[in-house]
Amino acid sequence: MAETSVPPLSVAGLFAERDARRRREQEAEEQLKRRQLEELAEFKKRLDTFQLTDERVQIVLDRVKRAFERGETELLLTSFPSDFCTDSGRAIINADAPPINKPDRNAPAAESIEPAWLATLPAGARQVYGYWKNNLESGGFKFSARIVSYVDGKPGDVGLFFSWPKSTMDLHA
Repeated sequence: MAETSVPPLSVAGLFAERDARRRREQEAEEQLKRRQLEELAEFKKRLDTFQLTDERVQIVLDRVKRAFERGETELLLTSFPSDFCTDSGRAIINADAPPINKPDRNAPAAESIEPAWLATLPAGARQVYGYWKNNLESGGFKFSARIVSYVDGKPGDVGLFFSWPKSTMDLHA
């Protein structure tokens, strides 16, 4: 057989190449996970320190108007991982569940108290609720939070929504 310039093939060489490739792939995966965690931490920081400005309010009001004109009845304001909530979204999931204990007759009406899930939201998200309460609720708008995705059966993302009735007939219902 003639001599060739192709290096000889060995099982030890194949194992070494495979192991080196697997190490590179694992390092790339770890780097990607680190980057994702850093981005998530930065997003949480932005949400915690979010400040509601006149410009941001106007942007959202314009989005509401456009959604209304398209015949929609709600607008997703933002979404974020349920892990950003202090209880990982549990209060939001149970928001519509009936109370375990009988309501106290002397307690304020249910409409006048804030929802329990509000206290679990990141600080910046609570500002949006405050804006709604002070400026939009009396105009017929609703504000809600709900789990918008589930990952492996666990709460994924929380969505914050403004909503409104489909017609004026539904406005006072």
